[in-house]
Amino acid sequence: MGKIRVYSNKNLHTDSFLLIDGDDFHYLKNVMRLKNNENFILFNEKDGEFDCTVIAINKHDLKIQIGQMLRGADTENLNDAELIFTPIRHSRQDFLIEKATELGIKTLSPIITTNTSVKDINIERAYTIAKEATEQSRRLSIPKINSLETFTEKIAKFDFSSRTLIYLDERQNNNENTTEILKKYHGKPVSFLIGPEGGFTPTEFEILSKTNAVGITLGNLILRAETAGISIIALYNIGI
Repeated sequence: MGKIRVYSNKNLHTDSFLLIDGDDFHYLKNVMRLKNNENFILFNEKDGEFDCTVIAINKHDLKIQIGQMLRGADTENLNDAELIFTPIRHSRQDFLIEKATELGIKTLSPIITTNTSVKDINIERAYTIAKEATEQSRRLSIPKINSLETFTEKIAKFDFSSRTLIYLDERQNNNENTTEILKKYHGKPVSFLIGPEGGFTPTEFEILSKTNAVGITLGNLILRAETAGISIIALYNIGI
């Protein structure tokens, strides 16, 4: 098993000392059962990744010493990709957030559309899922998770001058077009818009048609939202 990794938003510097408390303290002490003089990895997107040693286990925190840097913050090279999705049932949504994080998504943006069945999202839970996936996947940064907003609000403020909005269009059936589009925008700033299980309404498609958004398809089968989201990120990553 690889060395334990824990994300920290505190300043990390070699030869400094730090107290780990809260949920991370519980995880390291009671779940992973770390002992004095044992090592684990602490990291964040600002300072990089460091080897750390437990030097004291207290009632409510761990005192650690930060050792050598293992990776600098500049070693993370993720595509500037955003996933715009509608809330779905908890276990499936957890799965979507987890896998999108593992695949390197930078931003997660939940929205409400006309056919959205789940009308809210627990941002704190979403952050916890993303943090755990970040720790598991050797990322340095946790995806930004935006507040819930409506489809209309999201499209109205979208900056089409700096990034491309690519949406899944279940009305299409042209995989060759999809391949060419993903190749064209591979490595460029993109936002992927995944509709609800009931699909976008004609009005929503009309709104999209009046923008520079690009529609693609993943074939003629009906996919669950989490399947569609994970698939499109993976295809984009490899530039298929």
